[in-house]
Amino acid sequence: MNPRVPPRRTATAALALTLIAAGLAGCTNPSDGRTTASHGGGGAETGGFPVTVENCGTRVTIAKRPERIVLVNNDALPNVEALGAVDRIVAITAKPAQGLFSDATVRALERLTPLTTEQNATGGAVVSQESLLGMRPDLVVAPENAVDRKALEAAGVPVYSPSAYCDDPPAEYRKAADFDRVWAELETTGRILGAQEAASTAIEAAKREVAGGNGESAGTAAALYVSSGGATLSPYGGPSMVTPVFAAAGLRNVYAASEERVFDVSVEDLVAQDPRTIVLLTSGGDPAETERAFLSAPGVSGLSAVREHRIITLEFPYTDPPSVLSARGPAELRQRLDALP
Repeated sequence: MNPRVPPRRTATAALALTLIAAGLAGCTNPSDGRTTASHGGGGAETGGFPVTVENCGTRVTIAKRPERIVLVNNDALPNVEALGAVDRIVAITAKPAQGLFSDATVRALERLTPLTTEQNATGGAVVSQESLLGMRPDLVVAPENAVDRKALEAAGVPVYSPSAYCDDPPAEYRKAADFDRVWAELETTGRILGAQEAASTAIEAAKREVAGGNGESAGTAAALYVSSGGATLSPYGGPSMVTPVFAAAGLRNVYAASEERVFDVSVEDLVAQDPRTIVLLTSGGDPAETERAFLSAPGVSGLSAVREHRIITLEFPYTDPPSVLSARGPAELRQRLDALP
């Protein structure tokens, strides 16, 4: 998946749903003492349905506790897992990424066959509404620009989009991010899944993880998504979760003043900012290949971070969208910072 999230596409006459190509996010192995999949763990809660939430400027009503959830991409999976609802997922569009999920979650999702997708002219993945509805979902969780919300709701299927991935994000998502977004996303997801108690527990655990971080100053940094083989460099600004994750790890985001979540910059602009550390956000594949692509961009040799070998990679889900993994991000980032020269 491209973490930048592609522009909204129009539904075809066949009402195809445009999806983002690969999945992200999840939780780490239970042997690390971290949150694991609790299959059925949220099952004791009734949730007081029907539940209505404001989502991407739309009022979404969920009539009863969702038992058949379809995940388009795995952006919401860390929170679904933390709320003990992985066993309610009946369809996915991508296998879980390795290394970010508990063994229990990997086993549960490996048993599912991802919905068949085809690539369209813009490189996105497309799955027909027919195959999606064929899973008989009672909830679809997807970036707003990845599905036709109106068509699904007309078919009686509510859609919830992580707030960071709304076409027109809420006003607070245009401001500098903080960890309150994680708590809010967990609380809302808990409501729609009927797992409020599990959400409260997950929020408290996530707060402890953030509070336990080492915020000793490590100087300035820029988080970049590298695409087109190094031809496009996209830093993350103040509205992204990169900014609070950096701060909790002792870093200052050189693009924190930007009001854009993610945008493209020239190498010249990056060199002018001259961050002490470059953090390359990865979305699957070989991290070493991401670093090679970055180093192939003409002009990056002008960065002190390149000359001093202060380049690290970090899995994208440790930042956006807001989730329990965002709260785990500072510790992951600090561990990699500590290994630098």
